[in-house]
Amino acid sequence: MSGVIRRSAVAVVLSVAVIVPPAAAPAGADPLSLAGGGATGRGIFLTYSDRDTVLEGGTVAAPDLASPVAQAAIDFTGLGSALAALGYSPYSDAAGVLNAFGGTELPVGSIGERSRAKVAGRPPQESTAALSESVGQAQARLVDGPAAEAWTSVVSAPDGAVTARTGELRATVATVTKTADSRVTVVLRQIRIGELRIESIVLTAEALADGAAGRATASTVVEGATLGGRPVRLTPRGLEPVGATAPDLSGLDRAGIEVVSTGGALARPGGRQADARAIGPRLRLRSPDGRLLTVVLGEAVATSTREPGQR
Repeated sequence: MSGVIRRSAVAVVLSVAVIVPPAAAPAGADPLSLAGGGATGRGIFLTYSDRDTVLEGGTVAAPDLASPVAQAAIDFTGLGSALAALGYSPYSDAAGVLNAFGGTELPVGSIGERSRAKVAGRPPQESTAALSESVGQAQARLVDGPAAEAWTSVVSAPDGAVTARTGELRATVATVTKTADSRVTVVLRQIRIGELRIESIVLTAEALADGAAGRATASTVVEGATLGGRPVRLTPRGLEPVGATAPDLSGLDRAGIEVVSTGGALARPGGRQADARAIGPRLRLRSPDGRLLTVVLGEAVATSTREPGQR
């Protein structure tokens, strides 16, 4: 396990969990050949935490949103998928959900599919999406090798209750001689929640199952946290001052912002399966409509699987 948290602060960006299902196996495929790799990066993930389900007594999880998102996956038959999105929710149009969570006023009809690039199947394939050069771009590719790649860049996020001004995510999975090398990088900059600012959050994860010792690395770095202009750090006990003068935490109290966890990193190398995960700070706060939100400031997950019998 490895992870670094430096000069931490709390801030919030909008991000949604995106799940791309594994590529379907072709008829007659050797089941032992379906191992491979997956890589997922997400910027800020938001979900309602004051209600477990959408319908009382139902089994559907509460609505969530991630922005931006990059996900890539490929197996040893050459089938793969990649998705890159500026903002994504599995429940409805991304802009509508972002407006609900962030208190922003984006034109719902202008985002939707135009904010997502996605491909699935065999290479070569490529898809791109862009709202504008000043807002952000997304690219998803399957290339010969084979390899799956997803890249998303948000240049100027809209203002809202939780904002990261810029974010860049890159997820890649490349297969060579029955070995999948999965890598994810998540970078968020100028994060803001009320008077809380974070200069940058950088997450990395890499996993490779090579039939021997394998390899897995992960890291979480949070830098430049301030509250009301005064340096602070995130600790398991919450926000603490840097230096002799304690920061005024009344703004956080009034906003109802709670530090649930400071984030961290976990790496599990292995010859047959390797996994790595880095996660940013996790907060709880009230939305503009009074709902209780859980906010995760970045996540990077990489996996690699090598089945028995592969040489």
